[in-house]
Amino acid sequence: MADDSLYKPQKEELLVDVKNHSFYTVIKDSMNSILSRTYWYPTLKAFNKKLDEIMYAKHTNKKEALIEILNHLDEILLNSEHDVMKIIKKRKKDVKQTRVSVAGNNFQALIAHSLMANVIARNLPPINIVLKPKEHVIANKYTTIKINGETQKPDMDILIYQDKPKTPIIICSCKTSLRERAGQTYRWKLLVDLATADPEHLKKYPDCPINKYEIEYQSDRKIYMLMITADLYNEVSQPQQRGMFMFFDKAFIANNKGRKLPLNVQPLSKIIEYLQAIYHN
Repeated sequence: MADDSLYKPQKEELLVDVKNHSFYTVIKDSMNSILSRTYWYPTLKAFNKKLDEIMYAKHTNKKEALIEILNHLDEILLNSEHDVMKIIKKRKKDVKQTRVSVAGNNFQALIAHSLMANVIARNLPPINIVLKPKEHVIANKYTTIKINGETQKPDMDILIYQDKPKTPIIICSCKTSLRERAGQTYRWKLLVDLATADPEHLKKYPDCPINKYEIEYQSDRKIYMLMITADLYNEVSQPQQRGMFMFFDKAFIANNKGRKLPLNVQPLSKIIEYLQAIYHN
């Protein structure tokens, strides 16, 4: 296996003006690129096993199972932990520290892999899904906000977009638990909401925070900010977290525990309908 190098983001020019068959080839190549991650294979193996189980238990086909499996990503992550730990120990890494880091990275990869598989299965329209897109040209162009001349960017794990002018851009923050950097993500969402306020409002109210902090942002593409969590520690219904979810355009939970979810939080399988509505052809 390759070393710990992160999956390199897709270059935008590879995805421009291609015919459908070429587009889906690029998506498949992107899925294969995740295999360069040292600790990914056990999680991919657990994903494929769960997919087979869903098809058998529900007497359904792969196309439908690829939607249902989105509600089981926490289970897949936990089921692959034993084999992941073997690799960590074999490589003589600090077990406690590496385990947490790998779980987060594999969860992000699981979401990207699952969404790409749904694109290939035609459950989703042709959309680009980029894992670790920090330096991607779309991210640099549309997710940079300036405050008093200083650059601010979101905590961005997955980028979703189409190669069409003025189509929406979706930023996904993917966390195994809400103990992670969720606060950083929704603060950036607040900045976007401020930065895209009505210009007439700004002229009328010079004390508005946009003027006070000299917030600069220009975009002809709508930005959606999503939170996706595995909620490994059952934090989703805690009062503090319920309030936080309201700052996102939508939040999704990648487990199948069947409990009552707060307002604005849905099972991850519902992201298929959500993306279909945004990127309808």
